[in-house]
Amino acid sequence: MMTNNMQSLSKISITGSILFIFLLLLLHLVKQEVDPTWQPISEYALGDKGWMMRLAFLSMALSIGTATIISFKFYKKVLGRIGSILLAISCIGFLLAGLFNTDPATTSHEDMTSTGTIHSLGAGLSGMIVLASLFFVWQSSKNQIYSEIRKPLSYITLLLWVSEIILIISMAIYLPRNDGNLGSEVLIGWQGRFMILCAAIWILIFAKHSIKIKV
Repeated sequence: MMTNNMQSLSKISITGSILFIFLLLLLHLVKQEVDPTWQPISEYALGDKGWMMRLAFLSMALSIGTATIISFKFYKKVLGRIGSILLAISCIGFLLAGLFNTDPATTSHEDMTSTGTIHSLGAGLSGMIVLASLFFVWQSSKNQIYSEIRKPLSYITLLLWVSEIILIISMAIYLPRNDGNLGSEVLIGWQGRFMILCAAIWILIFAKHSIKIKV
């Protein structure tokens, strides 16, 4: 693909991540019945104005999908290829999350619908972006051609992993208090939001700087 095509893909990816962030922030204002202290962002897709959250998930899928194409162009070594595959899996995850609605957070595992189960699978797959980030940072440390992206990518990857670790620790603390189920006493909502915002910013920075690489 030519450089102009890569620039176009970069703009699409950046726009998708910005739209995701905008819609997610807007939903906190227009759907205040969702409690951000414990309810996951998927809850915004339920009921009135739920289309906004579904659009946000699909925007993120588009953002990651175009970033995946960019990554295959500029990260051709084994580490980069692994990162690209993980990004593609994350893209599929967000796509599933956007196409299939979640069940309410308090739904027990045995009562989950097929749609809710697929959504949960998508949510799990979407997290592959966190693992993917490590492989791109590792690849960027191996060759001078990645010098322009190395610092910004390393910083945002560090922030992304800090947000993920905070979320994991919070889940380990709160989930056992409710037998492993979500509930109003399982206060992990803000941590999850912080992590997903870091992921959107990571994609934005990745798409913006990767096309500067001279391959």
